[in-house]
Amino acid sequence: MAEESFDSAVARVHDVHRRLVDRGTGSGLPTVPAADGTCVLPSPPPLPPMPLRTALRDRRSHYRFADMDALRLSTLLRSAAGPGRTTERPDGRPHTFRMNPTAGGLDSIDLHLVVLRGTGEIGPGTYLFDPHRHVLSRTGTGPCVDALESCLVQPQFARRAPFVVILVGRLDRTLIKYSERHYRTLHIDAGIAAQNLYLVATALESACCAISGFYDEELSHLLRLDRLSVPLLAFALG
Repeated sequence: MAEESFDSAVARVHDVHRRLVDRGTGSGLPTVPAADGTCVLPSPPPLPPMPLRTALRDRRSHYRFADMDALRLSTLLRSAAGPGRTTERPDGRPHTFRMNPTAGGLDSIDLHLVVLRGTGEIGPGTYLFDPHRHVLSRTGTGPCVDALESCLVQPQFARRAPFVVILVGRLDRTLIKYSERHYRTLHIDAGIAAQNLYLVATALESACCAISGFYDEELSHLLRLDRLSVPLLAFALG
């Protein structure tokens, strides 16, 4: 896609997106101090054996959460959104799909993590999950309960859950292949990732809850998203 056409497609997507978002409280944009570096996640063990029928039957949204250690968090992220099967491209190069299928096999969904109660080396702050290296890249550091509260229509999630995953759609990875119509498909991609999170959390006997009520501008500011990244769904874990 030509640069001018790409920029026009992004502008049209944002025009639609702005019409559909909840407006913030007007109390200012939340932030935590910027940070860099990585946290290497522990090597995850195999998922506990659970028939798919049982996971589908038992999955549910919870509103009470417990602390979660780094190993369980690592297992959840790897099994729900880490590398999956590898195939060969027509040119002979290998291509590894993610565990969360997406339209065209594109890396259209990023997982950002807001750590509200730290565990081990994973301190409070904001992170971006790198599924290919299985690490968390720091984007912000320090207590962020108050900051996340100001982003949520139901702010109590920020005090109840130790972690909140934010599923973020990447326009730059999708609009180069598809037209702006793919903006709708991004929401489907996010829904598939959320289903994975629900099923894996159920297998790990962990509580989880999808959160669609948030203020886009505030959440984007907290996560330091640029205009090519759009928050689609939040997901509390614990």
